[in-house]
Amino acid sequence: MDTNLDPIMSLRSEHETVRGVLKNLDGYLKKIGSSSSDNLRKNLINQLDEITSFIDKDLETHFKKEEEALFPVLGNYVGIETGPIHVMLIEHEQSRELSTEFKTKISDYQTNGDYNALIGAGNSFSLLLSEHIDKEENILFNMASMHLSADEKDDIMKKMRTIK
Repeated sequence: MDTNLDPIMSLRSEHETVRGVLKNLDGYLKKIGSSSSDNLRKNLINQLDEITSFIDKDLETHFKKEEEALFPVLGNYVGIETGPIHVMLIEHEQSRELSTEFKTKISDYQTNGDYNALIGAGNSFSLLLSEHIDKEENILFNMASMHLSADEKDDIMKKMRTIK
């Protein structure tokens, strides 16, 4: 089925984009940690703006698609107050918190030069999000494929298209 028609395939495709951004983030963090030049480190940290912009806009939109379109419908089958959707919602909040902490550490670096705190915050964010995507891909999306009817998938896709 076309990713423009199937919400699960569309979300999986977005996950691939997120994985690419996380790979770039991990690369930047390693370079920042291994750099012996303060100037190079500053340049690398300045380049994190593109990644933080992606997190603020694209990742947040992805979360909203899941929270506002997929989870309410799938929740009719597997529940929302407990179980996998509940865990995903908690992890979305944790991801938002770690993202905020990471951006704070980037700002703090400008004044205190503590790149290790920035690296730690970035690694925590990246690890949580990588594990979160794996859970959605291997558990939640399989449940959705099993339970959701074609009409429900169509309704979810229509709702997802309205979320910006």
